[in-house]
Amino acid sequence: MNKILLSAIIILFGGLGCHAKTAKIPKSNADSIAAAERTREIRDSLNVIMDKAKGGDASAMNEVGTWYYTGKHVAQDYAQAYEWWKKASLKANVRGIANLGLCYQLGHGVERDSIDAIRLYLKSIKEGNKTLLSQRSENAMKSAFDAMLVGDCYENGIGVNKDYTKAAQFYSQAAAQGSVDGMRQAGICYLNAKENSKALQYFERGASKGDLSCEYWAGKMLMGGMSVPSNKQQGVVYLLKAAEGGMPAAQTEMGILYAEGDGVTKNLQQAAEWHRKSALQGNAKGMWNYGNALKDGSGVSKDYDQALFWMTEASPQGYQRAFKKMVAEMDSIGNDPFMDYLWGMKLYLIDGNMKEATEQFKKVEKAKIDEGKIMQSVILTSQRNEKPNAKKAAKELEKLAPTNPEAAFYLATLYETGNGVAQDMTKAIELYRKSADMDYGKAQCYLADIYYEGRGTDKDLATAVSLYQHALQNRQLTQNGATRLAECYENGLAGLQTDKKQAEQLRKWKYQDNIVNVIKELNL
Repeated sequence: MNKILLSAIIILFGGLGCHAKTAKIPKSNADSIAAAERTREIRDSLNVIMDKAKGGDASAMNEVGTWYYTGKHVAQDYAQAYEWWKKASLKANVRGIANLGLCYQLGHGVERDSIDAIRLYLKSIKEGNKTLLSQRSENAMKSAFDAMLVGDCYENGIGVNKDYTKAAQFYSQAAAQGSVDGMRQAGICYLNAKENSKALQYFERGASKGDLSCEYWAGKMLMGGMSVPSNKQQGVVYLLKAAEGGMPAAQTEMGILYAEGDGVTKNLQQAAEWHRKSALQGNAKGMWNYGNALKDGSGVSKDYDQALFWMTEASPQGYQRAFKKMVAEMDSIGNDPFMDYLWGMKLYLIDGNMKEATEQFKKVEKAKIDEGKIMQSVILTSQRNEKPNAKKAAKELEKLAPTNPEAAFYLATLYETGNGVAQDMTKAIELYRKSADMDYGKAQCYLADIYYEGRGTDKDLATAVSLYQHALQNRQLTQNGATRLAECYENGLAGLQTDKKQAEQLRKWKYQDNIVNVIKELNL
């Protein structure tokens, strides 16, 4: 891989001063004096550049970095080169930025990191380093790295006009050198350039190397409707490989195919399961589709509580309009139990109208949906209710708790607090565990808090961590749970390996009650 062309070191030559007016100096002596004078002038010039660098001159900083990198005028020292180029880059010197990228590319003076290298090269080009772009363009046929860099510039309009075809041509040069990234990006750019046949060729090449994105796109194109001959059998093969490899978009696609019986035998259970897997990875379409499956009981038991959770998780990620449209359609048709459930939740959570909320949940119960009876029981335990009856609530929840995780959770809260039943922490923990084992995220967090604090039982950090991790996987980790799990990763508690990065990510976790936020915006 060719190195970036380093800036030339400017050496200032001064005129030779002659103080002897008449005496003739032998040629050998004159040569020695001239050499010494040149050495002094070079030294003085280097000192001037070094002083400028120390004084904050960005060009001089870049120059000094070059000395240390090449070993010219000073002992070669990549670490020093890195530091001087870093200083120059902080002063927005485009050559310094590019040279810092060189350090990351080759691992000189810093740990090798091709992602940071490309980021710095692109920044240098974006800020006007046309020389760098020209050099890398010329070297693209020999270097997959350079071909990818220039392709990125044309794909995103960095230093040049955006041009998907040119981008694809450079990416294809990287692909020709065996780069799977080049195959994938060439396919994407040819697709954007509406050269679909070429796109499919590169996606299939990448798919043969096991690239998930290439498998996904090759599968999508072969399923039909994308200006290439369809081959649904092969399309399903590609999409299934990508889905099994863990790609959320492919998992959602497989869910749709199974739901519609397109290229596969219709199987609603398989459809719901693929949507669930996609949802758990945060794919908005997967969340929305899984929420709808839970709402309709399509391939999975009806569960309005979890349906609302997943649909409101998707709503802020581009499905807000779809949610409002769904509500409007249900409202226009009328007699929809999910609409009654939404009404009831609004009256309970937002308006605090326990009486009318109960009437709505009675309609849900009449449709033989568990959440109707559960929410009536929750209202009976509420201090906001004019006529609370926790004993009745506990009896109703006892009937549903064996098979319904939400009912088991709310019943556990009654045993923990002694509300409507004799206080029994052992029974509460048993019920929280039952609910948690049925993958109810709220119960997982509550039970984890109990073990973390040693509240009513022995403190057990290992169990708490396991429960917090499960809640995280279910995307239902509370803010308090995230803070505590971060502490465990930070300090290597409960048998965890110390993981500062994971701890930092958990501290950035922002828990939001999207159900309340979304319902507030609905015109109910």
